[in-house]
Amino acid sequence: MRLSTLSIAWRNLGRNRRRTALALTAIALGQLTLVAVNGMMAGMFDSMLKTITGPMIGHVQIHHKDWREDRAVDLYIDRLPEVRAAIESLPGVKSVSSRLFTAVLVAPGEQTEKPADAEAAIVVGVDVDTESHNNGLLEILPANERPGGRNVVMGTVLAQRLGVTPGRLIAVIGQDADEFPVSDLFTVSAVLKSSVEIVERGIVMSLPDAQAFFTLPDKCHEIVVRGSDYRMSGALADTVRQIPSLSNAEVLTWKEAVPELASMINIKGYFDLIFVGILFLAAAAGIANTMMMSTFERTREIGMLLALGSGPGRLVRMIVLEATILGLVGVAIGSVLGTAVVLITSHTGINYVAIAGVGTGEALDFSYKGLNISLLIYPKFEFRHIIYGLVAVTLTSVLTSLWPAVAAARLEPAEAMRK
Repeated sequence: MRLSTLSIAWRNLGRNRRRTALALTAIALGQLTLVAVNGMMAGMFDSMLKTITGPMIGHVQIHHKDWREDRAVDLYIDRLPEVRAAIESLPGVKSVSSRLFTAVLVAPGEQTEKPADAEAAIVVGVDVDTESHNNGLLEILPANERPGGRNVVMGTVLAQRLGVTPGRLIAVIGQDADEFPVSDLFTVSAVLKSSVEIVERGIVMSLPDAQAFFTLPDKCHEIVVRGSDYRMSGALADTVRQIPSLSNAEVLTWKEAVPELASMINIKGYFDLIFVGILFLAAAAGIANTMMMSTFERTREIGMLLALGSGPGRLVRMIVLEATILGLVGVAIGSVLGTAVVLITSHTGINYVAIAGVGTGEALDFSYKGLNISLLIYPKFEFRHIIYGLVAVTLTSVLTSLWPAVAAARLEPAEAMRK
């Protein structure tokens, strides 16, 4: 009985091939849109998330409670070795990085009191070993180009403004923690392109060099903590706050450090719902129209089936099966096409600037909250998008076919055969 009903349902879809093809096209396009566009959104937001929780922000940040507002040199975290040891001993901590930030004047050439071609910049003192690993500020630099031993790394923007290339001497002039003027010469070991704006426009020193230069021994302005999972940053921050030596410090999760960017990441869930809704409407329109027209065109045939002993339940199953098969075939076609689009572009990337026609076709960045977010997006395939479409279309198929199915099952055989 089930095989016979399924066979009849499959055969009925071929009676009006043009109408069936139009319905399949609508469903397939909806599923293609769901998989491809959500894949692009997933890639974009994944890139943003890596940029946010990657080199600069981390999962948890620690500062002096007034530092983010004033950025003063003397608003530091003291007894750094003791604090670091306490944080590193916490469960779930993968890495701890200490940073120091100080405003300076930078100029090429010999040391002077105030060179005419000096540029304002920020010195970023970093733990070179920690920052050279995954998600660190110096991840892409080879070992021989990293800062240390009076060598510094300069950001590309500052290097272009000063006309400085690797191997050149630069003069750095600033004030130490006691507001006394300090100046010295350093060698630029590399010019670094970074997703962090403060690095792009500044210079990176090793933390010991920066501490010695600005008279800040065993001190830093920021500690970045990374755990095993960015989604556990809240629990990690709560654990860090329990450390007695940080009782007066400000401890922030990455969402609290950059709430605007965190809100942008949270928007992704709404995109999933929007495109599931588009698919639902496309499936509803295609399937409802097809099943209503198909059912009412076969009124006489349905009357004959009822007269020959087919029960109303079998007719309902037959029509619902027709709709379900139509929906599933459309979803299958759309899923294959959408997956192909996502997998191909996940290797080639999608340059949003080139698509918009406002650039030269090269990938550009946009700067927001001190981070440079790439506009060269690599879509990310997520199998759940296919499942979303499958569930949405299956439910739509059943719901939109119930009315014509029930109407057909309630026909009187004799009356139906006269139509």
